Amino acid sequence: MKDKININLDRVKSIIDSFDDAQFNTTDVIRRYSGGFFSNKETPASFSFNAQFGKILKSNEDRLGINEIESNKAVPDDNGHETSTSVWAKRSH
Repeated sequence: MKDKININLDRVKSIIDSFDDAQFNTTDVIRRYSGGFFSNKETPASFSFNAQFGKILKSNEDRLGINEIESNKAVPDDNGHETSTSVWAKRSH
């Protein structure tokens, strides 16, 4: 059996809809969803919560009304450690 993380897509959609800006980062969503954003240092992407969360956004672009416009953008986590994120744009309704 393959392990997985459970993410409530309705909650993710609500978070995305609450952003004032048309563009946002995966880190912004994770921060609101989890209460903080911390990089998974020395963790392979296949085991990283952040990477798995990003894959969930990517595979649900249509349902969430978003498009990925940039990947691997360098950003600091909440501890100041450098990591990367994707940039998303809300689709016009």
